[in-house]
Amino acid sequence: MLFVTRNYTYIFCCLCWLFAISEVKAQTANDCEFAIPVCGDSNFGLEPDGEGFNEFSLPGNFAPPCYTFNNNTIWLSINIVQSGFLTFDIIPDNPSADYDFAIYGPTTDCENLGQAIRCSSTNPQAAGVSANTGLNNAEIDTTEGPGPDGNGYLSRIDATAGETYFLLIDRAIGEDGFSINMTGTAGFPEQPTANATTNLSSCDMDDAVDGFTQFDLGALISGIENSQANVSTTFHTSLNDANLNINALSELYTNISNPETIYYRVTNVNSDCSDINQLELNTTMPFTVTLPQDILICTNTDDVAKLTTESGYAFYQWSTGDSGPSLNSISVTTGGAYSVIVTDNNGCNAMAQTTVLTSQAPTIVEVTTTNFNQNNNTITVIATGDATLSYALDNSGFGEENIFTDVPAGIYTVYVQDDLGCGVASQEVVILDYPQFFTPNNDGVHDTWTIANIENFPNTVIRIYNRYGILIKDLNPTDTNGWDGTNKYGRPLFSDDYWFSLVLENGREVRGHFTLKR
Repeated sequence: MLFVTRNYTYIFCCLCWLFAISEVKAQTANDCEFAIPVCGDSNFGLEPDGEGFNEFSLPGNFAPPCYTFNNNTIWLSINIVQSGFLTFDIIPDNPSADYDFAIYGPTTDCENLGQAIRCSSTNPQAAGVSANTGLNNAEIDTTEGPGPDGNGYLSRIDATAGETYFLLIDRAIGEDGFSINMTGTAGFPEQPTANATTNLSSCDMDDAVDGFTQFDLGALISGIENSQANVSTTFHTSLNDANLNINALSELYTNISNPETIYYRVTNVNSDCSDINQLELNTTMPFTVTLPQDILICTNTDDVAKLTTESGYAFYQWSTGDSGPSLNSISVTTGGAYSVIVTDNNGCNAMAQTTVLTSQAPTIVEVTTTNFNQNNNTITVIATGDATLSYALDNSGFGEENIFTDVPAGIYTVYVQDDLGCGVASQEVVILDYPQFFTPNNDGVHDTWTIANIENFPNTVIRIYNRYGILIKDLNPTDTNGWDGTNKYGRPLFSDDYWFSLVLENGREVRGHFTLKR
């Protein structure tokens, strides 16, 4: 927003009681004092923003009679160097916007504007007319509005050489800027020419290869001015800034978008008349380089990662600090983000980036089991690793589930693999279970009762009891033949239910029962 701050400084002198006031104004076209001059064949593109200093607070100035002073204003000064009629068209960029205007003069004093000689505040939508407004040869009224009153145009001004008029343009409704075309026969001060210049293209020559680099705008000035006398050239990032002659760029300028349009303004330093043109800045990427992707270092090995980019360029600067004219390849042993800036013989830069991953073989922390559940046993594997882990039981195939269910009695191997490929860990696990019955009739089927895989735990204590709790048999866990259904004297026992107790090496006790059938 363009605005003016009026600052008053009070200075007291203890000897003479002097009182002084200093006034500071920002130079913007919101103020009559800094009005934009209309020159030659001026064709403005402007957007009012802010109010500036309220000229109508001064005793010699009177606010527009047809509308209330608004907050988005621009002043233009119209200096007549050739007599003729003064007409113009104000054309809003947004057809829904409502622009009002007032004309003061002839006068050269912004502190003594007097009464407006033209005032237009027709609401185009209420009046059912175009949003365009201004002066033309057909109208005879000098004021119109507000609301539906009028058609947006007022009568021309018959201007005489040497006169100066001030045009106040005010956006009352809507947004966006406007253009103004001077259409009459009155002549204005000669306008300088902002001669066309070539667009600028530059390769990225900064260490940060990002499409932004420095351009020497000052080198263009000689061709833009083309030997015109009493002119100066400034560069701006927007047409509005160029029109208002604010926010001038440094002649050594780093673009902020790619491509970027830059506006340049040539101003006659005597008349303040100006002309505006534009050019385009392009940061080009004349070549590209690459680095290998998805590189893996297994920290449990002696792996190194070799980073190689295209050869044959003038210089290589690696993010590791390594550099040299032929260093298109380096080796690294740690993971992380790496990059290389490659410079060609013209000084242009290109960058390539990659990320080196690290991982290691997993570690099995614990394997837990549930046993004696009649083939409904489980195995749970707890493991750690740097990457995602997958699990397998014997040859079941790897998957993300680390719990295996419905496992029959047996001896198994669990596997845990690092999904990035840095290794596999394994561990053997035993599932214990016992049969619900046996038939000791020497037919070769279920002739003995035994606890599967118990021989792997030789210090286990196994005892068998009858239904009355009388000890029948102590079983040796290393005897894989099991119990044949006889008592301690070798005599066959009757068909019945029998009980067992099992004390494992870790102190866990398991009790259960089974049936002897004859």
